[in-house]
Amino acid sequence: MDDLGSRIKHVSNELKHYVEARLELSVINISEQVAYWIGKAIQNLFGYTILALGLVFGLTALAIYLGELLDEEWAGYLIVASPFLIVGLILVLTKPTLIAGKIQQDILSELLSSFDKKDKQKEVKKLTAPASSETLNQKTTSGHGE
Repeated sequence: MDDLGSRIKHVSNELKHYVEARLELSVINISEQVAYWIGKAIQNLFGYTILALGLVFGLTALAIYLGELLDEEWAGYLIVASPFLIVGLILVLTKPTLIAGKIQQDILSELLSSFDKKDKQKEVKKLTAPASSETLNQKTTSGHGE
């Protein structure tokens, strides 16, 4: 009876360690995904900032050029700013949900595809590691005979 109690204790300790290991693995996987998304966001932010600066300088140069052509500096800036004002007003007044929906869909599809890649990697690891699981089975069966 004492042997059975020690085996139950051993199995419960093994189960506890297994659950703790799975939780740690989940935390590591989640933190890895968060770090990936933060890195990607910073990279995109940096790239879009550089593009925006280039666009601002280019549009300023265009406004100055148009102002010189029209002999009115303000007219050049007004011509360059008008499309932005019109598009901005349309976006603010109509509040298009199509754009927000597309952004959300893109983010979710990217997230799901990254999880699918991890699942495929796990399957490959399972397929390539039968010898190590056989060794593990031999160790556990020899441990129960003691």
